[in-house]
Amino acid sequence: SAKAGIESVQFIDDLIREYLLFRGFKSTLMAFEDDLEKDQDKGFSAEKIVDELLEMAKELRVDDFLEYWKYLSFRFFSHLSTKYHRTTKMFESRIIRLFLVSAIKAGERTQIRKFMDTHGQVLGKQGGDWIPWLGIEYVENPAGRPEFQNFFSDHWYTSLRTALIDFMQTIFPAMAVPRIMLFDKERRKIDALQRRLKLFEEQMGDETRIKALETTEYEPNLVENHIGSVDAVKSPVIKAADAAAVAGEPADIGQDVGVIQTDEPSSMLKISREDIFLEHNSGISLAKFSVAGDLIASYDDESILKIWSPDPLSSMPKMKNELDFAVSAMAWDRKHVHLLYLYDDDGYIHTLNTNTNLLNPHLVAEKRYPWIQTMRASSVSSTLLTVCSSKPESTSDLSLRIWDAGANKVLASKRLATKVDTHGVGAALNHNGNLAVLAYSTGFVKLLDTRSFETVARIDTKQQDLCAIEFSMSEDSVMAVTEEGRLTQWSLRKDSQMLAESILGISAAAPAAAAAGIAELRLDGDRVAFTPDRESIVVAPRDQCLVFNVDSAAMTDATRRHKDLVSCIDFAADKSLSASDDGTIRIAQYRKV
Repeated sequence: SAKAGIESVQFIDDLIREYLLFRGFKSTLMAFEDDLEKDQDKGFSAEKIVDELLEMAKELRVDDFLEYWKYLSFRFFSHLSTKYHRTTKMFESRIIRLFLVSAIKAGERTQIRKFMDTHGQVLGKQGGDWIPWLGIEYVENPAGRPEFQNFFSDHWYTSLRTALIDFMQTIFPAMAVPRIMLFDKERRKIDALQRRLKLFEEQMGDETRIKALETTEYEPNLVENHIGSVDAVKSPVIKAADAAAVAGEPADIGQDVGVIQTDEPSSMLKISREDIFLEHNSGISLAKFSVAGDLIASYDDESILKIWSPDPLSSMPKMKNELDFAVSAMAWDRKHVHLLYLYDDDGYIHTLNTNTNLLNPHLVAEKRYPWIQTMRASSVSSTLLTVCSSKPESTSDLSLRIWDAGANKVLASKRLATKVDTHGVGAALNHNGNLAVLAYSTGFVKLLDTRSFETVARIDTKQQDLCAIEFSMSEDSVMAVTEEGRLTQWSLRKDSQMLAESILGISAAAPAAAAAGIAELRLDGDRVAFTPDRESIVVAPRDQCLVFNVDSAAMTDATRRHKDLVSCIDFAADKSLSASDDGTIRIAQYRKV
C-alpha cells in the first residue's frame, strides 16, 4: 500500500546511500544528499511540512509560504477527489489569516499593505467573511474585535496546526508510490509470516493465539492461509442490491435515494485479511482500538479488562485486570495515547496507565444523572465529553460535562431537557473538540460549542430512531444513521438542509436473522463506525460487519460471521474490530480499490 511505502522512506533512503557507497558513486551520493537537504516533501513527515509552512507565515515570509503552498497543491492536493477542494481552500485561507495576525502582532502593518496590494482584489472577490480582513491594517486593536479575536489566540493556532497535520496524514496514503518503496513492506511481510508460522507451531495452546477460522457457508469464496487469517479474494457480499435479491426483497434496497452523485467513481473498501481472537471466556461488552490501532482494550461480562495487541509479534505485554466495578463506557486519550478512561456505574472515571497498569479513580458524575449514554475523547487534548441521563431508558433529561483528565476537574457542564421522551442519544466531537453534536432518537440534532455549551444549530431530521452521528471530513455537515440503516447528511451552514439520503442494505444479514427467528435487524450507536476519511461506514446489524460506501450506499464487503451477536465495533487506521457475545473479537484489515 502507499501508506506502507511512505512509512519506509527513511529505510529506502538508507538503502540508496549504502548502494551508492558500495558502487563508489561518490558524486551521485553527494548530489543525493544535497537533494535530501532541499527535500520539500520532508520525508513525507506531515509535522515537518506543516511546521515549516506555518513558520513561514508567522515570520512574514509571504513569497515563501505562498510558493510552498503552491508546491503542496501541485504535489499532493491536485490528485485528490474534488470533494476535498473546499477543504484545501479553507486551509489556504487560514494560513493567510495566520500571516495577517502575525503581522499585526509584530507591528508590521506595512507588510499587510504590500500583501493586499497584490492579492487583496482576489480575496475581495471571495466576499463573505473576507471583507473585514481587507481593512485589518487600519483597525486599532483587532485582537479586541469579535470578528478577529479568536484568530489571535494560541488555541486557534494549535487547532490549525493539528487539523492541517491530520489532513496531510490522510492524503499521503492516496499517493501512487514507486515499487522500490514497497520493498521494505514486502520484506517485513515475509519475515513476519515466517515468525507467525513459528509462533503458531509453538503456541497452539496459548490463550491469545489466532484460532483457525471455522468453516462457513462462504468458504468457496475465501482462501485461508492456515495461520488463522483470511484473504478476501472475493467478497461474500458485493453490493446491497444483490443481498436484497438473495433475501427475496426488492432490488433497490441499498441503492441511494436522492443521494448527490459525483462525476468520478467512489472508491471501494475491501477486506484484505481477517483474524479471529479468543481473549475472553464470556461475552464482550466493550472493545476499543487505541489511537494508532496497535492495541485493543476489551471488557467482558465477568468484569475482566484486557489490554492486548492483535499482532503476536508485538513487544507490548498483555495486561489483564479483574475489576471490582462495572464499566459502562471507555475511551482512549488521543493525546496521551497510553491512557485509557473507564466510566463505572457509580459515576467515576478511572484512568488506566497502560505503561504501569495503575488505575486512578475520579468522581465526575452528578448523583441526579447516574446513567452514562456516551463518552467521547478530544483529538487534541486530554478532555472528555460525557453525556449522562437521569433514567436508564430515557434521554429526555441529560447532563453534559467536559472533563479535563490532566487537571482532574470538570471544565463545564450543562443540563439539556426536552419535552418529548427519547430513548437514546448519540454524540460526536469535531477535530479540536470545540464542537459537539448530539443526535436524539426522536430525530433532533443539536450542535453545541463545548467551551460555553451554547447551542450553535438545531436540525429536525424527521428521522425516527437516530442512533449514531458523525462530522463530515470538512466538518461543514454531519452524517446521521437510524436504527433501520437510513443514512442522511445535513449541512451545518445552509439552513440545515439535507444534502443526501440513502438506505444501507443491512437486510443483507436477513437470511441468518430469519433462520434465528428475528423479525427485523436494528442498529445502535455501539455497532456503527465511520472510517477516518468518512468515505465508508461499517455497521453490524447482527453477527457480522457490513461495509458500505457513504456516497453511493453500495455494500463493498462483509466480514465473516461470529457465532453469536456482535455487541460493539470500532475502526482505527485501516482496520475494524467486532466484539461478540461469544467471547471472540474479529479484526479485519482493509484496502481501497
